[in-house]
Amino acid sequence: MPPSPPEKERWILRLYVAGQTQKSNQALANLKRICHTHLLGRYQIEVVDLQLQPTLAAGDQIMAIPTLVRRLPPPLKKIIGDLSNEHRVLIGLDLRPFSVNHSISPLPMSPHSDPTPSLATETQPTKSQPTYLLRLYIAGMTPRSTLAIQNLHTLCEEHLHGRYSVEVIDIYQQPLLAERDQIMAVPTLLRKLPEPLRRFVGDMSNTQDLLIGLDIRTRPDSIPRHDP
Repeated sequence: MPPSPPEKERWILRLYVAGQTQKSNQALANLKRICHTHLLGRYQIEVVDLQLQPTLAAGDQIMAIPTLVRRLPPPLKKIIGDLSNEHRVLIGLDLRPFSVNHSISPLPMSPHSDPTPSLATETQPTKSQPTYLLRLYIAGMTPRSTLAIQNLHTLCEEHLHGRYSVEVIDIYQQPLLAERDQIMAVPTLLRKLPEPLRRFVGDMSNTQDLLIGLDIRTRPDSIPRHDP
């Protein structure tokens, strides 16, 4: 008798929101759509409203909302945002392998466009605005770790709204992942996309240096001058 095929692993996902806001509802709708497409019949979604269950946030170290937590399969992973960029969510959940040759469709933005991302605009590639995949390593929820998360979230919302994904990795919970990325100090931020890989150590409080390091803003003294 031939052996039965292995059972597909089950996914348990927990989505943290704060009330029935438009962003919370959009995150839940996007998550359901992604799961129905890529995890049909083998996923479970738990929605936690921090206004009703604030104590649960401490257990999963939630510092921003909406936040999606992949509880199973291990290792635990977190994705912050409304989950409207399906490609970034798939990479963050390890449903789609990270590949240099895999094209990404970043969000087009213009001075007159609505900064809120939508499913329609995400399918239109714009070479001038790459998608950022960032990984922040911390060591427990210390004040320094909390500050780094808050600073990074603020910077991304202001300068990369709708075209970034942040993974927060606690080296105490996932030491092998930290070893693979050669983390020697915390907090450390890795820019996985766009290439090349870059890393920054500290609490992310120096916004100017971080913007320059992430290639979001160039140094003023590097701009060529033109004589009148």
